[in-house]
Amino acid sequence: MGFLMREFLQTDRLLLRRPKLSDASTLAKNFNNPDIARMTGTMPYPYFTRAADFWIYNKTAQWQAKQSFAYVITNQQEFMGVIDIFTNGHGDRELGYWIGEPYWGHGYITEAANAILSEGFKSLGVDYIDAGYFTDNPASGRVLGKLGFMSRNFESNIYCVARGCRFPGIELRLMRDAFV
Repeated sequence: MGFLMREFLQTDRLLLRRPKLSDASTLAKNFNNPDIARMTGTMPYPYFTRAADFWIYNKTAQWQAKQSFAYVITNQQEFMGVIDIFTNGHGDRELGYWIGEPYWGHGYITEAANAILSEGFKSLGVDYIDAGYFTDNPASGRVLGKLGFMSRNFESNIYCVARGCRFPGIELRLMRDAFV
């Protein structure tokens, strides 16, 4: 079933690479923002360096098990955020991401997502990749729309660790044939 994804992905402005332990304090600093945390499903708030250490260890193990392929998004020097293709609870591949607030509105997530989706479709042998966003995050919905994701015509109530409750979300799917 496909090949292993490359450890480094390059775009015009970005370098995506596997996370390393030396990223933990910067990851925690960038993620420790309630406006970011509440838009993810599994990340707690507040977010401490110890949690980032655990996340990096976990993602390293999941990469080896071919369950998750997380990349740190950088502009060659600075840690900007994270993007991941992981196996969700239904056994499907899913795209997830976040980026630090100073980098919002510059098209970095769209650029990083194009790179990881291209690599994912080439390497993982899947016909589609899923994604979702909370209904109060229309910016993420616009990003996913630009990438070609289409509604699966149902809403979900996804548990959000940072919010401490279930919250309405929109489920999307990107078919290999629709990805340009």
